[in-house]
Amino acid sequence: MSQLFFVLLLFLMIASLPLSAQSSREKYLAYITATAEQAWQKHPEIISKWKANVNPSTLWGYNSPAEPIYLADVLGFLFQETQEKIHAERAAQLLAEYGDLRNAYPKDYAKTRAEYVNGIPALANFFFLPPYVRAYQRIRDSGVLTDKIKAKIEAELAHSLDFVFHFPEWGAHNRAMLRAEGLYYGYLAMPQHPHAAKWKQMAETIASDNLKQWEIEDASIYHPVWLLSLFTYAGISGNEQLYDTPFMRYYAEYFKRLFTPAHNIPDFGDANWNPSWDRYIAVFERMASRYRDPELKWIAERMFERMTALYPQKGTGAASTFAFAYQWTDETLAAQQPQSLSQEVVDDVIGKKVVFRNGWEPVSTYLLLNYRDEGESGFVHREFLRNTISVEEEKMHHGHSDENDITLFMSGGSVLLHDGGYRDGLPSGKYGQFRADYFHNRLVARKNKRDVHQSLQEFVRNSGAYRPVRTQKVDFLNLREVDVSRTRLHDDALGYAWDRVITYLKKQNVFIVIDAVEVKQTDYYTFTNFWHTRKIHEKGENFFVTSIDSIGGNALPADQRLMIQFLETRAKTVGTYDETRHYQDEIAIYQTQSSHYRAGDYEVFVTALIPAGNGESPSARLQNLRLIPMPAFPRAIGIEIKNGKEVSVLGVKLDLNLGVVRENIRPRYTWEAGRVPYGDFETDAHFLFATISGNEISYSASEVLKVIYKGKALLEALPNTHGLQLDGAPDRVGFVKWRYWEDSVSIKSR
Repeated sequence: MSQLFFVLLLFLMIASLPLSAQSSREKYLAYITATAEQAWQKHPEIISKWKANVNPSTLWGYNSPAEPIYLADVLGFLFQETQEKIHAERAAQLLAEYGDLRNAYPKDYAKTRAEYVNGIPALANFFFLPPYVRAYQRIRDSGVLTDKIKAKIEAELAHSLDFVFHFPEWGAHNRAMLRAEGLYYGYLAMPQHPHAAKWKQMAETIASDNLKQWEIEDASIYHPVWLLSLFTYAGISGNEQLYDTPFMRYYAEYFKRLFTPAHNIPDFGDANWNPSWDRYIAVFERMASRYRDPELKWIAERMFERMTALYPQKGTGAASTFAFAYQWTDETLAAQQPQSLSQEVVDDVIGKKVVFRNGWEPVSTYLLLNYRDEGESGFVHREFLRNTISVEEEKMHHGHSDENDITLFMSGGSVLLHDGGYRDGLPSGKYGQFRADYFHNRLVARKNKRDVHQSLQEFVRNSGAYRPVRTQKVDFLNLREVDVSRTRLHDDALGYAWDRVITYLKKQNVFIVIDAVEVKQTDYYTFTNFWHTRKIHEKGENFFVTSIDSIGGNALPADQRLMIQFLETRAKTVGTYDETRHYQDEIAIYQTQSSHYRAGDYEVFVTALIPAGNGESPSARLQNLRLIPMPAFPRAIGIEIKNGKEVSVLGVKLDLNLGVVRENIRPRYTWEAGRVPYGDFETDAHFLFATISGNEISYSASEVLKVIYKGKALLEALPNTHGLQLDGAPDRVGFVKWRYWEDSVSIKSR
């Protein structure tokens, strides 16, 4: 008892220190120690409640409680650290009693499922295998286990390991890796068992895909589950070379770039707000120490401080995870705040995301675009899952119909747009909640024309079954005054291509979202642009002032509001409807158009996303933006932007073949074929942003031959001789597009 007293006294001394005065290891240990004592006191009550409310799982039948398993793991860790036998004794009791929980189920329950042919396993849930075995390994030589208890634990563990063979799920994803980790732990714990070699072989077979291939999931709740399991497996199996693979170094940068002003990883795919935060912390600590990356260390520290403040009620699952964070943290590595701004995350093949940001502070602006499709990697893994389990609504695997979706938008410490949540039923909720396309901030296309008497919600919704599409990055640029992305979705089955062009006006802190649809098949279509919110404070004919005060029961600061302004309004209908989204009441705002289109036609939506303070009148801000009348519309679009005495012009060529001539010559584009006027400017550029301030013009143009202002050239490509003409014609003089160019020009000098 005196030894326990000193352990608790040590914890109280550490916990009483200000967080800033504690090292990372001290913070983790304080959390773990406090959790273990609180959970032990609550354990009898938790078990009593569980027994009184036995509830078999649709997924794995026998549904034993998680709390005793993770508590045993935590107690085993504390025994290792302190050598206090009370921790080992408590862990031993939990492990020995765990299998007895099966007695709470009806005696004939084993007859209800084919996989229970040899009886119900103590550990039917594969999530529980690693911490159970780990706890046993940590206390096995403590001296507190009798031979009888050891035999009971090992028999129940062996039965549970054998049970995995009824469904040895494989592929590069979290559930497979958890199985591999548990099986390998079991092999190490009982290497002399008659089935040990079989456990080891299956573990290595399942793990092999994960050790050397990209993860097939696009779901932020499961990424750290997979990574943490992969890291622990690498450690116990001698596969430390995992950290030297290109894909693991990639993931370190990938998750770093996703970190938000809310000090979390944004929820996308199957995920909820603040997804798997405890596992992310351990993963960031491991990557930071392995790669000596001070920015990853900074993220781990910020996430721990924020999340433990948001969730003060300590959990054994988090404590179990923090035991790894405690072991992996590098106290010699000084944390350093990242300085990068808007950038791709990380590429246009695997990550397929873009983050716009103006800083790394809690009040910084942050917008995440997710254009990830299923992609070409992991084919056999995806097909195995598609043909084995009920996952019709998923972008394989655990993904949503969220291609070209604005997943998260934050500014001033407030969430202005957010994702739809995981699901509210199995295999998905009603009408595909929340995986279907109409639960996301994106354009939704449907064949046929909506009747004027038909509600939009009724028209667009269905079972939510996922329909495969292809996506690609067209361009991403960091320019002086703006950052811009252009991403494309190809829907070959429905017959259209959709470009989403997002322009971040850095000075104004405004986003202009242009959605251009090129119709590929002559038919009737209904195109709808969705934006989802919690509250509408004010609305007009073509604008809404909105705010989001909570996500899935998590209260959020609402110091900022979002003005959603529709700039292109011809023949379009604006409306709203109430919905359930992310487990709460929300409102869908939409702009829609139903019509008959011919192949080659374009439909265009233009939306301004304007953060504003509470109480700020929208009238002044709304007058700052207008479409420029132009004959090239809808194959090109121009927007005038006023900011005090400055006037800017945004010009975007929507038809990128505008400028490509019919003749098979090189270069195949010409100034004459591609020139487009945008008010006083004229250019063939795919993208133009120009600002007139006093007597100076600043401009940025990409894929450009020439930029003209009021008849005078600001930029001109130079002539070049091009031989080897494909039609056998003589050499010709042509002009080569410049990738992009930025300059400031005095108007007076011209």
